[in-house]
Amino acid sequence: MGKRLFVYLLLLCVLQNVFSQDISIGKRDKVYSKILQQDREFSVYFPPSYNTAINQEYPVLYILDGDYNFQYVAGFLELQGGISEVIPEMILVAISGKGTNEYRRNCKPKIEGLEDSGNAEEMAGFIEKELIPYVNKNYKTTDYKILGGHSVGGIFVINTAINHPELFNDYIAISPALWWGKNAMEGVMEETWGKTKSTTASLYISLANEKGMGVNEFIKKIPKSIMEKNIHYREFPDEVHNSVGLPTYKWALGAIFKNWYVAEEYFGSAEALKNHYIEVQKQYGSVFNIPYTIVGNTHYMLQKNDTERAKVQTVLQELNPNAFVLFNTYRAGKLVANKEYEEAEKLVNDALAVNPNNFDTYNVFAKIKLAKGNTAEANEAIDKAINLAIKQQARQWQTNELLETKAEIHKKM
Repeated sequence: MGKRLFVYLLLLCVLQNVFSQDISIGKRDKVYSKILQQDREFSVYFPPSYNTAINQEYPVLYILDGDYNFQYVAGFLELQGGISEVIPEMILVAISGKGTNEYRRNCKPKIEGLEDSGNAEEMAGFIEKELIPYVNKNYKTTDYKILGGHSVGGIFVINTAINHPELFNDYIAISPALWWGKNAMEGVMEETWGKTKSTTASLYISLANEKGMGVNEFIKKIPKSIMEKNIHYREFPDEVHNSVGLPTYKWALGAIFKNWYVAEEYFGSAEALKNHYIEVQKQYGSVFNIPYTIVGNTHYMLQKNDTERAKVQTVLQELNPNAFVLFNTYRAGKLVANKEYEEAEKLVNDALAVNPNNFDTYNVFAKIKLAKGNTAEANEAIDKAINLAIKQQARQWQTNELLETKAEIHKKM
């Protein structure tokens, strides 16, 4: 009875430690700008695998008016990248607006004779020469980056796409306020695209069910050669100005990463797997993360094909070590259910050799030990998994899986 009470109290302490953690999906940061002569704050969202994956780098979405839009865009990236897995997991850098007047001034370009001009070029210089280098140095980023902005922020996005087409891989202007300055951006566009008839920019523009935004007028004046090749335009008649951001990001990011997405949701062979990600590498410059769903479904389709499954493991290890760890962990879990403990343990050890800090792998390891009757080692493994999950700021649903295993071990002690 004393031993049971001790174990119960120990489990209670673990639970209290888990549930007393702050919920965090990101952080607040800042960089001093010599160009703007001020500190510039920004918020950063980290995807679910950020603190768990090894040697993993992520594309970055930069957005304007970040203090206003950070939470909903972060939630969208969590759903689409971390849960639905229809786009890669991404880092979000949400640039502070620093107040309405400062924000609007930063978003509007300087136009001769227009009293309501701004300093968008200086802001673009800050982003290019100070913010992006800082983010690349301090966070796990790939070279693939996207700029998004809503309303007045959409003016900045379009101005940057016109004047700095290669600064970002893609630009997303959400219901841009192109009525500003009596449609002043039409003149900016005509002085550039109107003369060159070409650009390297990839620009997505949306419009809600609103009148007088100047968007359709602007679209009509874009040269046909640019409109057909570089501009993606969509109207959302069921959305109002303040609701159109979410469907716009869903549409634009879905289109941007269309060729990254695996429509079949699995690979039937190692060759198909390798060929897909060779093309992804060519287009995006990185494989990004390989989704858990794809890894799991591929294992399921090949679970009776030992030769092809082994080839898949080899390709995954070459392409993305984290996907290799996921594959081994997933397969080991299935083998435990089939009571094939020795092979499961070998797979777990191979996974831990690649990533010794993967809490999911330690969870399976604990289940193996529990199934073999070694509750002490099982308890040690699950405690390590829980501590790693806490340290790595795992999502609560992930931690819940570990706590389930902990409770099963507790019953056997």
